[in-house]
Amino acid sequence: MFVRERGDSPVSKLRDPQSKKQMSTPIADDLASDALQQFHADLRLALLMQHKARLYLLFRLQFPTSEIEPFHDSDDVEELDFRAFLSSPPPELIASHGAYHKLLRAQNRLSQRAQETMTSAGDDVLSAEQVAQLLREMHNFDRVADRLAAGITASLTDIDELTGLLNRVAMERDLEREQAQARRTGRRFTIAIVDADHFKPVNDQFGHRFGDLVLEALAERLIASLRPRDAVYRYGGEEFLVLLPETTLEAAAPVIERLRVQASAHKIGDGDNRIIQTVSIGAAEVSAEADLEAAIERADTALYRAKQAGRNRIELARASSAA
Repeated sequence: MFVRERGDSPVSKLRDPQSKKQMSTPIADDLASDALQQFHADLRLALLMQHKARLYLLFRLQFPTSEIEPFHDSDDVEELDFRAFLSSPPPELIASHGAYHKLLRAQNRLSQRAQETMTSAGDDVLSAEQVAQLLREMHNFDRVADRLAAGITASLTDIDELTGLLNRVAMERDLEREQAQARRTGRRFTIAIVDADHFKPVNDQFGHRFGDLVLEALAERLIASLRPRDAVYRYGGEEFLVLLPETTLEAAAPVIERLRVQASAHKIGDGDNRIIQTVSIGAAEVSAEADLEAAIERADTALYRAKQAGRNRIELARASSAA
């Protein structure tokens, strides 16, 4: 368990590690959580209803009798479409997402295969291979649906609602994973803690709504300044944690300096209120054998040095404490 203990920043704890939990990429970072929760529940019910229709179809294929209506009935295919059971269309950010489009393609293939199978059964020419093909399409649909559901779950559990960044639950899981990768490759990685300078006076002078706007803007600038494999997390309050995979401290230094520069490159404003928001950053290198709590503490101590030295600067935890 990682613990923050120094008084200059919020005292807080991370949740228990979830290293065995597979990470899923959030599907919609900026979708309102209540709309996403509603669609998530709606989708789960629709998939359950579709499974019921699938079981009924398989029963009919296995036990055809004269008392049951012909297999050509188009209603059988329509009930295999999960969209028929949704109470409302998905939110736009879901409807336009690639994972949802993949689900629609899988649904179309399943419906087409089901129609072909039902037609063959009605003509008394159904083969075992045709049933196997139908079952494969059902399995493929379930795989794609599970991926979509996992993305929605990640959005509900791993995303900081204010900034849209990954939260500390996701951070801890990713740090555990990155250290496991370091054990396999022998390559160290770097973490950096970014703190908004003099943030309390910003809230006191302009209000918490403006303070939230500042944090949102900082989050966007941090993301824009990072390399594709890097990640940034809302660490708590006005702090962010940056993960730079397979990157030594020396190699990370230019990236971290770019973060510092870009954070204050332009004013952040809302109406008549406009400020330059600087940040201080402390960074530490992490080995495969390092204790993650101790590594975060080293980065935190480096951050404290940066703030003590005047803020708007970076400090690196050098090799003497990098074990």
